[in-house]
Amino acid sequence: MTTVKTVSVLWIKALLMAAQQLGLDSDLLMQRAGLTPTCLSGQTRIGLDKTLRLWRAAEEASPVQDFGLAMGEWVKPAQFQLFALVLLHSKDLNDAFQKTIRYTRILSDGGRFQIVQQGEQAAICYQPQADNFSRHQVDAVMALLRGFADWLACQRIPLMQAEFTHSAPAQIDNYQRIFDCPLVFDQSRNALVFDRTWLDEPLALEDTELAAMHEHMLEQQLQALQAPDLYQQVMAWLQQRDTLDVSRAQLAESLFISERTLQRRLSEQGLSFQEMLDDGRKQRARYLLMQTQERVTDIALQVGLSGSSFTRACHRWFAASPSEVRREGDQSESSTANTSS
Repeated sequence: MTTVKTVSVLWIKALLMAAQQLGLDSDLLMQRAGLTPTCLSGQTRIGLDKTLRLWRAAEEASPVQDFGLAMGEWVKPAQFQLFALVLLHSKDLNDAFQKTIRYTRILSDGGRFQIVQQGEQAAICYQPQADNFSRHQVDAVMALLRGFADWLACQRIPLMQAEFTHSAPAQIDNYQRIFDCPLVFDQSRNALVFDRTWLDEPLALEDTELAAMHEHMLEQQLQALQAPDLYQQVMAWLQQRDTLDVSRAQLAESLFISERTLQRRLSEQGLSFQEMLDDGRKQRARYLLMQTQERVTDIALQVGLSGSSFTRACHRWFAASPSEVRREGDQSESSTANTSS
């Protein structure tokens, strides 16, 4: 069964915090990407499609030319919590890189890493798992990888070459500053190339017991991803739809299974597609009514209901009409503004 590609909210939060550092409005970026605040507090993962939309919104609004590099530089290992601890307590750089390869899916389904050794050289390579990744997304990972490696080694690792699949931008000053090595663009891979002896570099904070404990926890998370909860799959799929005028048959088709098989699996887990769809519609309606100024008729279309059906649904969900829900949001925003002033 094909699963919906998702990204950890840790990565989303890191992206939004980096955007804020550049003076961007994170709430506006989320709105443009179709994300709600509850996505960051009530869920652990976000659909890759919406993550890509968030990237595009940030790139378009960015006041700097190299948004990806800026984001990759700003993000710190501590923002990835358990993942960073597992790497920090590894035996050597090769051990840390191998664990990066194994556990990177916990952070994102968007890319994969590989170690390639040839002669006296070694390279850690990054391959996006979607065709529509921008150069900024690749640059962010490459800059982050550069910073992580130096952080693990507790010293600056000299690079022999940095390779990028995208074409060279008009200005490469930031690339030269960050990677401090020969740069080559329009290549077949994204890679940081270094002397292979660095793979055997012992890490200062190696701790076998701590590494084993943290790695056990990551293994549990990885197993959960490899056998994802059906509820999370369905809700992630709903979040990625532009409109919630969707059917169980469409969901089954996206998962490459029959509608009958989908219904059986839902029943086995005590789930109802209609109840999950209703929950998704309620979450989207609340956000659009309280956080945007879109017309109620347009919101009804996004929620997948006609005007009269949407009004009845709002009374059922919120015990209020759409306009009353909107006023409640306006009053809450006004109250917050008065308090802060």
